[in-house]
Formats: sequence, C-alpha cells, structure tokens
Amino acid sequence: MKSYFKFLGRHRLFTIINIVGLCLSMAFLLLLGDLIYRQTSVENYQTRGERIFALGNEEFTMSHFRVGQKLQDRFPEIEAWCSVSGYDASFDIRGMEAKTKILVVAPNFFEFFDYQLLTGDKHKVLEAPNQMVVSKKFAERYWPEGDAVGKEVVLGDKNDPDGHVTYTISGVMDDFDRSVIPSSHECVVNLESHKHFNYSAYTEEMTNAGSTVLFLMEKEGCDLRSKADAMREYMKTFFWLYRMEAVKKVVLTSLTNLYYDAKECSFQSGDLNHGNRDMAHLYVVIALLVLVFAIFNYVNLSVSLTTERSKEMATRRLLGLSRLQVFLKLIGESIFFTAIAFAVAYLVALALQDKAIEMAACQIDLLKDTGIVTIIGFVVMIALVGALAGFVPASILSGYQPIDIVRGTFRRRVRQRWSHVLMVIQAVFAIVMLTVTLLLSSNIREKMHQPLGYDYENILETWGLHNLSLTQRQTYRQKLLQMPEVDGVGYGYGTPLDFLENNTTQADDGTVVSMRYLMGDSCFFNILNLHPEKTYSDNGVGVNHQLLRQFGKSDDTREIVSTSGHFNMTISAVYPDIIYQTVMNEEMHPTPIMMLKTDEYVNDTTSFVQRMYGSPRMTIVKYHGDRERVEAKMKTLFQELTGHEASEVHSLSQKHQEWYEDYERFLSVLTVFTFVALLIAILGLMAMNSYFVGQRRREIAVRRVFGAEVSSITLHLLRTVFVQSLVAAIIAIPLAYWLAPTAGSISGLHVEMQFTPLVLSLIIVLVVNVLTAALQGWRAATENPINNIKNE
Repeated sequence: MKSYFKFLGRHRLFTIINIVGLCLSMAFLLLLGDLIYRQTSVENYQTRGERIFALGNEEFTMSHFRVGQKLQDRFPEIEAWCSVSGYDASFDIRGMEAKTKILVVAPNFFEFFDYQLLTGDKHKVLEAPNQMVVSKKFAERYWPEGDAVGKEVVLGDKNDPDGHVTYTISGVMDDFDRSVIPSSHECVVNLESHKHFNYSAYTEEMTNAGSTVLFLMEKEGCDLRSKADAMREYMKTFFWLYRMEAVKKVVLTSLTNLYYDAKECSFQSGDLNHGNRDMAHLYVVIALLVLVFAIFNYVNLSVSLTTERSKEMATRRLLGLSRLQVFLKLIGESIFFTAIAFAVAYLVALALQDKAIEMAACQIDLLKDTGIVTIIGFVVMIALVGALAGFVPASILSGYQPIDIVRGTFRRRVRQRWSHVLMVIQAVFAIVMLTVTLLLSSNIREKMHQPLGYDYENILETWGLHNLSLTQRQTYRQKLLQMPEVDGVGYGYGTPLDFLENNTTQADDGTVVSMRYLMGDSCFFNILNLHPEKTYSDNGVGVNHQLLRQFGKSDDTREIVSTSGHFNMTISAVYPDIIYQTVMNEEMHPTPIMMLKTDEYVNDTTSFVQRMYGSPRMTIVKYHGDRERVEAKMKTLFQELTGHEASEVHSLSQKHQEWYEDYERFLSVLTVFTFVALLIAILGLMAMNSYFVGQRRREIAVRRVFGAEVSSITLHLLRTVFVQSLVAAIIAIPLAYWLAPTAGSISGLHVEMQFTPLVLSLIIVLVVNVLTAALQGWRAATENPINNIKNE
C-alpha cells in the first residue's frame, strides 16, 4: 500500500477528482436509500397490515366513520373497523397555550393497530369521551418533570362552562414513525370529539362524506376485496355519496400500500404521509446513473495514468509476482480507495441530512436506520463498486511484461473507441438532465405567475374569529382601518387559496357537480377584487361560468333546478372563473363555485351561510407599506378583545407559494442531481481529454518541431470534441423531449415543450466540453517538445 499512497500523493488531482465524484454520488445514494427504505417500510410493522384496508372510491380514500359499523353488521368478512380523523387543536395546559394536531379515532385504535403504547391499557385508554393519549414528545414537552398520565388539558375557553372540554391523559404512546400518520399528530381522543371539531363528521346523516379515513380489518381466510361490488350496492341504500352516484366504485387499499396508492387521502389537519412510487424510482435511477459516471471517471483517470505505474507493476512481475497477484493487488487498492470515499460520503450524507429532509419533505435518519444488515450491505456495495471501478485499470497494468523493462519502453496504447462512447454518453446525460430541469423550472414558474382571477398580493389573513361577537368584529375592523397602512378589512369563511366548504349534488342529466362555497361580506369580495360580470338582483347567489357549464346551462340562466339532486338555486350574479388552489388542479378539475355574500353588520340566523357555518371564521386585511406593523396590530387587537393569543397571520401570496411546494421540492431535488451530474461530467471530460492528449504528446511534439502553431494544434485536437458533441446532441434532443413530459407527469405537471431550454443546455454542455478539451490541448501544445521526443 505504501507505493499506492505515494502514487495518490503525486497525483493529487486524480485523488481529488475521484474522491469528489465517488463521494457525492454515494452520499446521494445513501440519502435516497434511506428515504426509499423508510417509504417502502411504512406500516410494515403492523402484524395485521395485509388484512387492513382503507375504504375509498375512485376519487378519494376517505369516508364517514358511521359507515364502518354498518358494513361490519352486513358483511361477516369484516372482523373490525377503525376510523381516523385529524384536526388542528389549541389546548390550555396549566395556563399555557399548546398548539398541536389531534387524532379523533374509534376507541379500538390501539387494539386495531400496532402503534406502541408506552403507558396505559390499550383496551381502555380511549373508552371514555374525555380520555386522551399523548405522544412521548408531547408529554416530555409539557411535563418534563414526570408522568403525564392523569394530567388535564382543556379545549376551548376554560372560563366558559359550556364552551370548553376537559380531557384527562390516560396514556402515552411512542411518536408516529414510518407511518402514514404524520408525526405532527401528538394527541389521540375518542371519536365523540368530532362534535367539538367538525359536527358534520359526527351527524347520523353522514353529510361529510370525506371526514375520516375508515379502515376495515378482514377476517383471516376471507377475501374482502371480492365484496367490493356488494358493498357499493349496499351503501346505495344509506350513503348519499353512492345513492346519487357521485362515486361509482368501492376501492380497498391495503394499509401496507396506502403510502403510495392512496388517492386524495387527507385529514382536515393536513395530508397523510404519502409518496410517489414513480418519482422514487426516478430519483434512484438518476442517482445510480450519477454513480455509474463516477465509476467511469475513476476508470478513465486510472487508465490515463497507467504509464505512471507501469514500471512499478512490471518490476513486481520481475520480482516473482504472478499476473493474478498483481491484478488482485490493484483491485484491493481500488476497494480501499472506494472505502475511503464511502466513509467521506457517509459523513457528507449526515451533514446534508437536514437539508434533504427539508427538500424531500420526508423523514430521513441515517444513524437510526444503520444496523447490522445495513452495514453488511455497505460492505458489499463498497466491494462491488471498488471491483467495478478497478477492473479495467487492473487488467491493463497487470498485463505489463518484465521484458518491457529490459527494452526500456513502457508506453502502451489502449483502444480509445470505448472511451469515445463514454464521453458521448456523459454529454448526452448532461444535456438531457439540464434540458429537463430547465423545462420543468420554466413551466412551474410560468404556472406560479399565471393570473388567478383574483388579487392575493398585499393581503393578510388570520383565522379563529368565529367566537367574536358582532360588536367585537366591528371594533376589530374599525381599529384596523385607523391604521394608515390598512386599506380594507373583510370577514369570510376562506379564500380560494384555502379549503372551501363544498356541496355535491346532481344535475338532471346525471352529471355529478361538486361545488365550492366562497363566502364573505362585501369588503371580503372587494379586497379579493372579485366582481360579477352580470348582476341580476340582490337576492340569490352568484355563480361562476364553470358551475353553469356543469349543470349544462347558458351564461344568461337565472335559475337552476335539479330534480334528481334536490337542488334549487336562484342566480343573482355571474362571476368569472377563478383558480381554486393551484393552476394544475384547475387544469385537471375545473371548479364550480358559488359566491355567497353575507351582511357584515347583522347576525342573521335565517341566512343560509350563518345558519350552516356560523359566524365568519377568518378575516383578510388589505395593506400597503409595513406588513410587520399591520400583523402585530392584528394580533394585539385580537388578544385585547378576547383575552386569548391570536392565531398566526399569513399572507395570501405566501399561501399561494405553499401550494407549489411539492413542485418546488421536486425541482430542487432534480436541480441538485443535475448540478452533481454536470460536475461529474466535467471531471470525466477532464479525465478523457487528459488521456487523449497524453496519448498524442509525441505527435504534438513532432508538429511543434515542424513549425505548427499552438492555435492550429489546439483546433486539431478539438475536432474530436466537436464530433462527439454533435453526436451527443443528435441523441439527446429526442431523448430530452420524450423524458421531460414523462418527468413532469410523474410530479403531476403538464409540461409544455419549449425550444430555449434545449438550446441553452446544448450551449452549456458544448462550452464546458470545448473549454475542458482546449485547456488540456493548449497545455500540451505549449509544452517543450524535447520533453516528449527525448524519451522515444
């Protein structure tokens, strides 16, 4: 090994390039490997996971908890059921406000699933409506001094006897990990608590058909999926969702596959943990390609420096070592070098872990997931990568004969054809990755800046105002309007960037219409700059064009009556279509919207909005200038009026940005891969060009002796590079145009092909290729010819 260390010390550039290439590629593989492991092992610790199914349909994987008992009573194949819902919650704990997310579940939750209960009896911890189980993290945060069991937490105003609920902690569970349930849910209560969070999720009429994720456990030896059609027919007798054929299928998704296969599966407190199997596969393929090119670089650089160690290997053969012994020694050196690179890669992966978690929005824990089996896998990977990287150089170097020393020649030309192919492949990969990344970036940016049909800039929103009285709302508005920075204050029930209330009905032609309600006072609509195109009267509701289209009506329709859907609506105004949540969602599923204006100065119990949804839940504030001052005033005013801490204040532009976070994350990961791939490609090109120039040093020296200019020699050497770049472009162009829409569809994005990103990618790769080759050629052309001729 001493001679190998001397070789690495003399050729520091060789060492650095290979360490960087192998280290970065293996670091990405480590992070991705742990990510994929965690995704593929979600809920795999559930002993009955293969017998537990989430009940859904062709549109979403949600239902109503009361459906579970009805199905169990009807179908003997169902052993048990359990419902799980999630909400945002704010509790009072010893005078402190505790904001968290809460699960509302069936009492058998800890019997049904194998989530670990650290303290408490799984048969009894949720049997009473006022019992609560908290996570280990939650208990340590609020009761660091000891056991949380028996402590009380209060939901609502504890000074109001009828306006609060007191829960007693009956158990402590382990934090959710490798589960479809996000770890942010730290409290679990009985399903009776639906009454306090969302009464429509509790009513016997089951009006909220997507309020819970309902799990059914199949009896051993039974085939529950074979009963899907029978379930659908039975649910038509009691569940409006199937009776009116808003959905037409029963889909049972296994718990072990729920992470990847669930459709529109979420809580009110946010989506369940979910992943995209195709995207995970895409990331792995890209990471493996990056590793392959890093190995190519190692091979190419090693081959380019074979003459530097040819004397040493030939001498070892003279001293009695066989060709096999020399070959194995070189393979051992390659594996040792790979092991060093892997050790550095592991440290790099740990350093990048938090950033990777942020970009992927998934939990990664390399240290926790590194066990005996994982270490054995690491050893195998190091041996395999090292052997693959060292095979070609070892085969060449071990082939030197001792007679070469007697002759005094150690130069051996290696066939270059395969190296030309590898250079073309690297260039193709770089062009395709750059093109796809630039195309996706351009499309995402374009959609993010597409007009939404309403204003969202310089508008703040805050929730939690439903308990304010009419007088308090008026005071809140008047005091905010006294600020010079505030232009308007409106009350409502959610903006198009929130989850709006919905109602599903049926047109007479059988079309299922799922409408959203945009509700607020006149100031609310003015701040959003939402105005009708046509106004017929002050009585009735406003509708957008999409709603009229789905009912099969013209734009001048004044009334919609649906006999089959038991629906009757007088139209007072027609509004333009707007984007609900994201442009991508609207392109796939245009949203019919009803615009319902409420009187901001009257508590009218006869009003449909106030009768169904109570007082306004949120306020929006139009401002200019100092945002922080307006935000601080909104919070202090709320606290002065209620005595409670105000909810967070968000800007609508910030919420608009948040809707595109998944696309941004996908683009960020792809950009990082592209950067690393381009870096490794540049290192590979440096290695290749160094090799080619090294093989032609004598030819260059002879040309110099006969008077050739440095520029002409450099251009002569660049011909090969231009030909390779041309071949790479011919291959890369159709490949990029095929792959970009495919990568976009995996992320849920429709990609419109553009010419500029492709041209820019070709220019970048060509410039990098030419500059790298020109630098190597110029160095060889300016070298003293005597240095290369005198050794021949």
